[in-house]
Amino acid sequence: MATAPTRFRHARMYLTFRCNSRCGYCNVWQDPVFDGHQELTSDGLRRCLDELAELGVTYLDITGGEPSLHRELVTAVRHARDLGMTVELTTNAIRFAPRAAEVAPLVDTLNISLDTLSAERYHRIRGTDTLDRTLALVEGLRADGADNLKLICVVTDQNVAELDGLVAYAQRHRVPVYLAPMFSYFAAQSDVRPPGAVRTLKLAAVNGRSGTAAVAEVPARVPSSPLPHRVAEQRYAPYTVVDLAFLHHLRTLDPATVTACGANSRILTIGPDGRVMLPCYHEWDASLAWERPYRELVRDPGLVRVRDEEVGQRPGCRGCAVFPYLGLPMSHRLTTPFLLQAFSRELDRLKPYAAALTPEHRTRLLQRSDELLAEVDRASAPLRPGEHLDELYHFEAVDGLVRTGLAQEPIALEELLADHAHDDCWRVQRTPHRIVRLLYAEILPALAAQGPDTAALTADVLDVHLDCWRVLLALLSGGGTPETGARQRLAHWCARAGAVLRGRSAAAALALLASFSTLPAADIASWGSPRGHAEEPLTVKLLRSLTSQARRAELASLFSAEFVPALTGEPLPAAAPAAGPVAAPEDARAGRGLDRFVAALRDADTDALRTALRRWKAAADPVTAADIERRLLLAELGAGVL
Repeated sequence: MATAPTRFRHARMYLTFRCNSRCGYCNVWQDPVFDGHQELTSDGLRRCLDELAELGVTYLDITGGEPSLHRELVTAVRHARDLGMTVELTTNAIRFAPRAAEVAPLVDTLNISLDTLSAERYHRIRGTDTLDRTLALVEGLRADGADNLKLICVVTDQNVAELDGLVAYAQRHRVPVYLAPMFSYFAAQSDVRPPGAVRTLKLAAVNGRSGTAAVAEVPARVPSSPLPHRVAEQRYAPYTVVDLAFLHHLRTLDPATVTACGANSRILTIGPDGRVMLPCYHEWDASLAWERPYRELVRDPGLVRVRDEEVGQRPGCRGCAVFPYLGLPMSHRLTTPFLLQAFSRELDRLKPYAAALTPEHRTRLLQRSDELLAEVDRASAPLRPGEHLDELYHFEAVDGLVRTGLAQEPIALEELLADHAHDDCWRVQRTPHRIVRLLYAEILPALAAQGPDTAALTADVLDVHLDCWRVLLALLSGGGTPETGARQRLAHWCARAGAVLRGRSAAAALALLASFSTLPAADIASWGSPRGHAEEPLTVKLLRSLTSQARRAELASLFSAEFVPALTGEPLPAAAPAAGPVAAPEDARAGRGLDRFVAALRDADTDALRTALRRWKAAADPVTAADIERRLLLAELGAGVL
């Protein structure tokens, strides 16, 4: 397994730079630096993918140019799938149809570009007259049962007025549409091509490469203010994907600050000939030829230098909003963008269960969520990113505990290690997402399975979502105290859901959620118990931060006996001193000598703690991560030993 900071789980493969579309907001066809590159053969593609798999890549994003122009597209997709990779492919649909039946079943997500339903406007934006092909591809694949399609709509001043029509089209064909406001990132960019100007906009210079005239620096331009606002207004529309973290990035974009980018730190960027592109596809004036295995290239001094000294720091990087590179790092930094990303993903999973919204209900949801998102900004203000690629958040050692921006008081060393048992922030203990996910992972599917009689319950889920966040934001140091009104509304909904799920397995998840409300423990016990649920220990821990001592004492009877002392505040038995030599981080991460490892770190200063944590993180194993987290959490609660 690769070691940090050269661990890669994602690769972005530019299968070809050739493209048969002429989109004004893309420079691949305008810049001669992308002309005339060799492309991998079928054997080359297989070897490339084999080496990516050896490096640890499990997610492959195939893009271009237009991937369907490569004659070995099917080979690439099939081999990646055979290697167990999750595959995402993006196409403009112009020449994709002949391969659609073969390729579509092999990819996990098939992105199809669609910016407008107007043939005239399509021609102005994309320079081609092929809208009919795109629509035929979407509708044909859906008719054949494909459920892995996603439309990609770049929102510009030219098409913003027809967003409602595009969203209606997505809903009609039951295909999600991702709305992304356009921003400027290269010279000569425009979203409209003058008639007859298809090849006249070739750039005069080549990305500042030596021997050519440098392109004049283009000041970063975020979308005009109506665009992000209009996109945000669509967040509650069915079959519509709005990434609030992306909109936040556009709103706060500051060229004076470094951009957190994943190019060649978390996302390996591969060119058509197999080269590693540095620093990324959008601004590359260096690359590493594929003359050595990728496991060697990712440790090349040139890549390390660019990664550590240039990625995110160049003038062009600081004005960048190319989200395929920026979205992934947000999952590895517990700051405001991660929380907004979590909220957005939850919406995507919850909307299918919600009933059709009336205009009044949608307006109310937008207003309530605007208020909540402002609270998220405030609650997450104390959060700071880690000092290193493998630190999910900033921390300092203090008297055997750990000071972070997560909580007002220092957290236990076990919590720091449990959070970092996982690769990213999605299982950090103090994020609302850990508990809110119970809604879409267990509770709502169980309710929906009971038939149409539960429609009134599921219709309210978007309001319940907001109430959950209102309550759970108090986990963070800037989140204040749980809102009483939200807890009461949550109690009312849980009581109704409990009456339906009484005695069913999902009642355990509902009981966990209800424990954060004002619902009496006796009422919760009448339809379910959380005992034995995987998130029972975490719920007990979070209740200690979010509820009063009296409430915890009331709830104690709901939980397993080993957790009662943690809820009632009974003294915990003193842990026996750890005996034997101090375990190395790698051994402790594998579960060997974990108690001795933790005991030794209680006396560590901040520098020593960071060094140990980086090695701990570098030895991460997704297979055992949940077990290691649970052992640490049980030990923290006094309900287990390391």
